[in-house]
Amino acid sequence: MTFPPRFPLRDAVARFDYKLDNGNSRLTEGLHKEYSRLSLENGRERERDRKRGRHGGDRVVLGSDDDIEMVGSDPGESTSSETRPPKRRLVAEGVATPTAISTSQDPRTPSVMQSPTQTPIPDMEEIVPTLPLPSPSASPVQSETKSSVLEGSYLDQFNLPATQAELIDQISTLSTYLSPHNQNHLVFRLLQNTHRSALCAFASLMQSSLKRDILSNLPAEISHYILGLVDHKTLLSLQQVCKSWYKLINNPQIWIDLLIKDKFFPNYAAVDVELNDPLLVSQWSEDPRDISSAQILYKKRCIIFNRWMDPSYEPRRISVKGHGNKVVTCLQHDDEKIITGVDDKIINIYCTKTGRLLRVLEGHESGVWALKYTGDTLVTGSTDRTARVWNIKTGKCTHIFRGHTSTIRCLDIIHPTVIGKDDRGEDIIFPHFPILVTGSRDMNIHVWRLPLCDNSVPDNDTPTFDSHESNNPYLISVLMGHTKSVRSVSGKGNLIISGSYDSTVRVWDLMDNGRCVHVLTGHTERVYSTALDFESKICFSGSMDNTINVWNIETGRLLKTLEGHQQLVGLLDLVDGVLVSAAADSTLIVWNSKTFEMKARLEGHNSAITCFQHDGLRVVSGSSHMLKLWDVKAGKFARDLLRGVNGGIWQVRIDQNRCVAAVQRISTVSSDETQEETYIEILDFSAPPKRDVQVLS
Repeated sequence: MTFPPRFPLRDAVARFDYKLDNGNSRLTEGLHKEYSRLSLENGRERERDRKRGRHGGDRVVLGSDDDIEMVGSDPGESTSSETRPPKRRLVAEGVATPTAISTSQDPRTPSVMQSPTQTPIPDMEEIVPTLPLPSPSASPVQSETKSSVLEGSYLDQFNLPATQAELIDQISTLSTYLSPHNQNHLVFRLLQNTHRSALCAFASLMQSSLKRDILSNLPAEISHYILGLVDHKTLLSLQQVCKSWYKLINNPQIWIDLLIKDKFFPNYAAVDVELNDPLLVSQWSEDPRDISSAQILYKKRCIIFNRWMDPSYEPRRISVKGHGNKVVTCLQHDDEKIITGVDDKIINIYCTKTGRLLRVLEGHESGVWALKYTGDTLVTGSTDRTARVWNIKTGKCTHIFRGHTSTIRCLDIIHPTVIGKDDRGEDIIFPHFPILVTGSRDMNIHVWRLPLCDNSVPDNDTPTFDSHESNNPYLISVLMGHTKSVRSVSGKGNLIISGSYDSTVRVWDLMDNGRCVHVLTGHTERVYSTALDFESKICFSGSMDNTINVWNIETGRLLKTLEGHQQLVGLLDLVDGVLVSAAADSTLIVWNSKTFEMKARLEGHNSAITCFQHDGLRVVSGSSHMLKLWDVKAGKFARDLLRGVNGGIWQVRIDQNRCVAAVQRISTVSSDETQEETYIEILDFSAPPKRDVQVLS
């Protein structure tokens, strides 16, 4: 049987943070002075203690006038009852000289003393400790040579403290002159010679003294701020520390803020919608009793995101035949519906969850090239030169806006938003109602007040509003200035940005009656795409000259030209400070929209990028035969979302749960005939997990 060592640390090796550091360095002058001061003070204290005593025996006392005393007497003299018995020992005090020491061999002969009239010996010279002789009997006075040897022994012991308490105090004081690293080494050396039982006592003491609740004792606002700086894995680890931390971290607001910070939701309103889902807790938590619904929602979002990035995970897939062999030109979707427009005159609405065709919107006379919806209001632009407003719930066309003289190629909806503060510090909101902006091949931009559908009031009997621009009350202004087709429009607040085949970008101010405030010139070829960062007052434009220009929309100055693509930059998408560009050279590039630095080049397609979308976390891009997923943060390829595609990818859109793509499939009818068919592919990553795999990592 082997017993544990009595001194567990005796053979332990010092780690880096408590090894002896620079042990040969000289001590500082301050340390020498402090050491001397401590020694002199201890010496004076011992001298005063000796002087207060009464001593007997043969002895010589040298000192000041008040200290001179002859000890001892003739044999015939009687000893006073108040006098202590003599002790036979030799005592030397002060600095001994040949004339100050008696040469008599009679041990009871008084010694010759210095005259009291001589100059007193300074304090530094009169303090000499007692040196005990090897024998208690009287000894003859030593010679001068021998006296020097003894005096050296005095000095060797001069600095030693007299008691253990003095020694501990002196060690404690001197240790402050060590570096922090060597102070740790000193403690380690002491612990090496410490018994196991004492080490156990010290360990218990330190463990209890180091216990501090650094979070629960802080104000709630500060602890909330601190916890908001860490990621979800750290939060889950901290939650296991103690009950108070578990309760603190289970605060729903911490997890709601983390959902926004990690880009799982664009805003708090979207978080609230999903928090109110009655199936959230039952489908995504094993034991919801002690977990906030916000934490369960974060868990759900993490699981779904990890599925996107896992090549081995197969999402639920729904394939729906769409528009025959027609090209899907535009697509938008949400959790309830998918709306597609094609180069024919048909608009289809599908159920997102099942893929079932819900409704067909008919009315346009030719191809639909642009669409966008908000709520239950859908707007479409067509080659028939009209913009139409639809009620999605009923499928009815409520308004027809005429005025353009050529194809409406692009459109955008501008919602009321805060654009600044007035003199009283109150928010300035503009526009006061939703605005529709349409851009056309006729070189003009029309601005309309968008009539929203109100399904609380039945409108079955209300006729469709149809009017030319000359007497249309919804028309706000016509923005003219471009000299060729308007290819891209985007707006927010009071500003509209337009890109044209005339190689310019124009900035329009709606609060100034739609005046063109800047004509941004710098591209040498057609402008195909634009993106607006309203808060930073900058915009981006992609051109056929293979570059992306960055503009200051307040001054009209060109800030930077982003180079990296080798062919037409046809697509731009700006989300949460991340700009992604796609080009005909089959590459995508991720840019930092603040520093304008290239963060990653995404290569893997073998033909021009026809469509893409990103949400700040992932990019999904389509080209001929390929639909690929990329990790934005890592800047690398994640997986192929569809395999076996033998046609083009016309359009693609993503949200947190799904990817929806319009895909061309080519089938062989005979040896010399093929057939093209357009499908709507729905890839759903949001199926509730099985109970045995609910793990948040």
